[in-house]
Amino acid sequence: MFVPKTAAASRNPRRRQRTSSDDSVKPPKAKRQRSVLRQSGDSQATSLNHDQREVAEPSIAIRPSDHDVVTTAIGPESHLPIRSAKQGEGPSSDTDGTVVLSSTDYYTVHQLPALPDQIRGSLSDSLRCFFAPNHQYALALTPSHAIIWPYSVTMSTPSASHTFAVSIPETCRDTHGAVPLGVLLSTATGSHPGLLIIIPSTGKIIYWETVSSAASLGLSRQKQNGIQGSTPGLLSGEYATEIINCEPSGTIIVFSSGRVAHVTLRDPQGKPSVLVNFLSTSISGGAGGFLGGIKSVLGGGSWRKEVTAVQAGGSRQRGQRDVIVATSTGQVEIWDTHWNHGNALKKKFDVRGDIAASILHDSVKSVGEADLKVLDFAFSEQLPLENEDDSQVSEESWRLFMVVSTPQLLESRTLFVVQVLLSGTGTRILSTHAVDIHTIPAMRNDLKPKILVSKGESTAFILIGQSLVVLSLKSHEETPTSQLLLDAHKTPLSFQDIIHLRSGKDYEILGYSSEGQFDDESGTSCVMMVRNFGVVRVNVIPQFPSALDADEGQVTAKHKLEQAIFFGTMAQNPLNLLGDSDLDFPASEIEQASLEICKELLRSDSRFVPTSAISIDQNLRLRAKALGDLATLLLRKGNPLSRPARWELLWGAEKLAAQRAMWKLEEERRSKGEDVFLGNVIESMNDKFKTLPGPSHGDADPVRLWFMKDTHHMEHVIPWIKNAIKPRKGNSSKQARKLSEQILEASELFLAIIETAYRYRDEHASVYGLGSDFVEDGVLADGYESLPEFWTSRAVGYTEAGHLLDWELDSCRAWIQQKTSSSDAPDGQVLKKIAENSARHLRVLGQMHRERTRWLSAQDDSKLADECAAIEQSHVKERKWQLFKLAGIGHLRDALSLAERFQDMGALVELIIELQDQVKSQPGPESLVDAPAMAASEADVAHRVSQYFERFGEPWADAYFSRQISMGHPGALLSMRKYQASVTRFLRKTPNYSKLSWINDVTGEEDYETAAVCLEGLALGGEEELWSHRVQLSLAKLSNLASSEKKQPRNRPSSLQEDIKRLDDYNEIDEIQDSLHNYMKSFCEDAIDRRAAVDLALGYFGEHLAADRPSLYKILDDALFTLFNRHVVGVDTLIDLLTLMGPLHHNDDIEGDFGGREFFLALRVLDHSRYGERDTSYMSALRKLIWRRCLIKDDWEARGKAAEGSNGTSDESARDTALYRTLSLCLSAPCRPSLQSLVVPLAPTDALMAGSELEILVSRFRAEQQARVISDLKREDDLLRQFIETGKLDFWFQNLVASIKSESAPDAITDGNGAQAESSPSTDSKARLTWV
Repeated sequence: MFVPKTAAASRNPRRRQRTSSDDSVKPPKAKRQRSVLRQSGDSQATSLNHDQREVAEPSIAIRPSDHDVVTTAIGPESHLPIRSAKQGEGPSSDTDGTVVLSSTDYYTVHQLPALPDQIRGSLSDSLRCFFAPNHQYALALTPSHAIIWPYSVTMSTPSASHTFAVSIPETCRDTHGAVPLGVLLSTATGSHPGLLIIIPSTGKIIYWETVSSAASLGLSRQKQNGIQGSTPGLLSGEYATEIINCEPSGTIIVFSSGRVAHVTLRDPQGKPSVLVNFLSTSISGGAGGFLGGIKSVLGGGSWRKEVTAVQAGGSRQRGQRDVIVATSTGQVEIWDTHWNHGNALKKKFDVRGDIAASILHDSVKSVGEADLKVLDFAFSEQLPLENEDDSQVSEESWRLFMVVSTPQLLESRTLFVVQVLLSGTGTRILSTHAVDIHTIPAMRNDLKPKILVSKGESTAFILIGQSLVVLSLKSHEETPTSQLLLDAHKTPLSFQDIIHLRSGKDYEILGYSSEGQFDDESGTSCVMMVRNFGVVRVNVIPQFPSALDADEGQVTAKHKLEQAIFFGTMAQNPLNLLGDSDLDFPASEIEQASLEICKELLRSDSRFVPTSAISIDQNLRLRAKALGDLATLLLRKGNPLSRPARWELLWGAEKLAAQRAMWKLEEERRSKGEDVFLGNVIESMNDKFKTLPGPSHGDADPVRLWFMKDTHHMEHVIPWIKNAIKPRKGNSSKQARKLSEQILEASELFLAIIETAYRYRDEHASVYGLGSDFVEDGVLADGYESLPEFWTSRAVGYTEAGHLLDWELDSCRAWIQQKTSSSDAPDGQVLKKIAENSARHLRVLGQMHRERTRWLSAQDDSKLADECAAIEQSHVKERKWQLFKLAGIGHLRDALSLAERFQDMGALVELIIELQDQVKSQPGPESLVDAPAMAASEADVAHRVSQYFERFGEPWADAYFSRQISMGHPGALLSMRKYQASVTRFLRKTPNYSKLSWINDVTGEEDYETAAVCLEGLALGGEEELWSHRVQLSLAKLSNLASSEKKQPRNRPSSLQEDIKRLDDYNEIDEIQDSLHNYMKSFCEDAIDRRAAVDLALGYFGEHLAADRPSLYKILDDALFTLFNRHVVGVDTLIDLLTLMGPLHHNDDIEGDFGGREFFLALRVLDHSRYGERDTSYMSALRKLIWRRCLIKDDWEARGKAAEGSNGTSDESARDTALYRTLSLCLSAPCRPSLQSLVVPLAPTDALMAGSELEILVSRFRAEQQARVISDLKREDDLLRQFIETGKLDFWFQNLVASIKSESAPDAITDGNGAQAESSPSTDSKARLTWV
């Protein structure tokens, strides 16, 4: 039998090189990538390579194993000095093929590329993985094979010379398909490790000195099958759960029963051999076999206790290593194991009480010692601390990091990592670290935490299910702050963060191990094999920040958000960076972090987005995606941001979207070799609106620098677009073409910004948590009160956008009008594009206008409110002309569409009329722009008009009908039977169109009742011409009669007669006015004009008022002017005219027609006015006014003197007075009931007026007239009072009333009655008046 040289040499113990932790032969170390994380104190970390946003396809697809067991392999490590990682901006791990899965200021997570083809895409049912970091090899075990490969190499598929597939002998395989346990071991000479495998259920063990010999087909089957052994005394149902490398003394196997076995791999002669011995205090040597098994069971050794963890300890001599066994109850046993001398119990400790006391002192109010459980521990190989005394340093000690908890702590989601020093003098607690695990899903009862501690003791990795806790073990510095916190028992938590893997078996952790420091720049790390993915390495920076450093000591909301948006959205990323528990921060902190991330993205200051060695398009896409992912994440979390903060994020995304549209336009122009207009815009911008090149930028292109650094200044580029157009002097065709091209470029650039921004806002507002804000066409409808000024409608940008549009339209019109000189005209295609862009420009300008005016109107600033009103007025006016200009350059279709969009009915009507004219006079206007025909016939135009009536309703109808009337075609409305309802509504709601409305009511609606109301309102509401007034009243009466004719007699309303009577009253007032005019006209036949006639009439009838009562004289003058102009005299003015007329002239022909009836007619006018139905107090005052003026019309003092000197009776001397004639008419003439109360004679004393009545009478005059009119009315009162006191007016009044009544009595009187008549008071009064 042939054996390798290494095996042959091992037969001679004198020549054999023994393996130990100090002198084992190490293979060449694989070169590792430098750390990509910043060191404490550094400000910039490595940027994320944009090509790594997509992770490799799943590499492992194997079902879970039968036993959820992992093994930590501890081997010799080298301690090398650490130095800070260099700052950089390039890809983090691009050169070695790794993919960054997560990166923070404290650690980074990579996917290692190396994975053998035997595992990649495997369909095996079960798989376990074990790592040997000292060899840089990984072991994957299936029920039938073991695959070994160097997991740290940079190749995705390791070379065949370093990848080994070992077949497990069929006789040794588990009959139920369980996956074995295994461990990689050191070899004496070769660079390839050895392999030991144990079948858990049977205890069969297979050992290969090197995996290369096991995988070599040329070797004998015995070498391929390895050295086999078995576990003696295995109990029924007992199986192996864990295997630990404790070289150089061998390996340790832990069984489900709690027993621990020591496996040695050499016999006393140094030959390869597999020997198993159980650690036992009751049986010397731990012999196996049947009797040994029985004795072990009956002896009740330490295996009966619940063994929670077994770890390899330190090695103090060749071939020896301590093995540390800990139980859940805090019992710790130190075993001395040797490759040749077996094992022995060295020390035993009980640490439960000390740990419980230390936890109680630190932060827990009540910890029961009996409830405390040790869940796991890790052994530290670091030398004793420098501050320990010499006695402790000289004696043997063990430093452990133990994970402990109690049911109460687990309920509060807390664990503790306690650093325990075991020595001959006892147990000492060095430190405690609380671990907050509230973000980790609840643990199963059979799932225990596993702790890994780095060699430098700076970091602990605690694996709980599918979550990895990264814990800083850095001790707190002695500072005043820390001392105060310690005294208050409020020691802050050490730095910790939790890396969650996705839940479910698809991302199960199949194996894990910690890694030491292999060069002077790398920190502590650990590796994990993740199902369906591959090998993942978590690399921690060499030094954590202090827990007392508020700024650096804890994971912030910004860290979690960055991980989620830059890595959580990567395809097939096994890390769950979007968990609900990861953002368990106050809303204010999340908002601040979100705004900081947004700000960094807009300035390209985020370390996760590279700015060099990347195209502008890629940079913009990465930033836009990150901001979109941030919004999506916040929305999924319920978006705790305030409304202004949500808008800030949306505005940032809009700016990035606008920049992407700009760059797309820029790329197209560059690809065609055209001049870059955007460069001119950026060059012309003021320095305060852009980032200036600095030393860090090198020779950066200004355009690239602007795209990278000035996204947040997007609002400032809008006004500079127009200013970048530089027209040159002269009229050459070349200059005109150059100017037209610049205008086109400016137009396209402006539209790329604004159109994209509004479109993005309209489509993505809900993504940014603004679903409740009504955004229509990209413009917020309301709710501007709490928001800052929108970047898309800043004042300067809005103004310059309008100027640019005017330039486009005016230039296009000018060039079209110069078409005759085609040699000087710009290119036709350029003009066509400018015209098309003008329509789009006008549309977005309307969006900017709506947004700006709404924002201005919502602010509590009077200046802004005035600005809002001003720009609203100017915009509507300018927009109409811009629409007309757009139609004038051949884009009538676009102009109509925009007018419809703006709902500018005035402009839309004008454009429709223009369309009608074009259809009638085809072909259309001459233009350089080929515009499609709007309508083929007049029927198409009519159909469009009809659609407007349906779509816009009343606003369109009002504008359309008003335009018809203003064009001088009011009759057209009466012929639009198709729109009869709209015509009727339009005419009825506008009083100015009442003259058309009643005609429409009669001819179109046949509604005579409404026509009557309209005519009456027209007559009484403002008709000035007397003839028209009388005609309208007559037509109203006729309409009422027609309305009654249409109805059945029983359905005729009772108010019809009242309506007709009212109209007759108004008509009679007009007849009285007409009669008065005819009467006065006879005195003025010689007048040359109306003004002269008024002056003559005023001389005849108003001379008595000129000096005595000037205000009444002016009133009479105005009334006469109105009368002679044949205008309607109001009721009040007509009463003034009738009652202020002076003494009638003694012309028999004239007086016979009108004289003496003026006051009676005034009372009739008052009755017909129906003031009594509206204002009884005013009517009473007017009645007093009429009677008072009647009483003072004649001079009663003179009448008394004349009657005293005459021989006739007194009543005969008063028969020519106005009072007598008025009393005669009032007492003798037949009157209707309403007039009877007015004609009742009013005694002189009753005709005197109070001050309140005077105020009622003058209320119809202007304020400046009222005082003068009151003065004249008081003069009338004084005159009446004078006549009463000195002219015996009461006596005259009673005498005349009695005389008139007696004269009106019947002539045929009975004798009895005649006797009574002779003794009547009137006769007596006549007798008494004889003395006068």
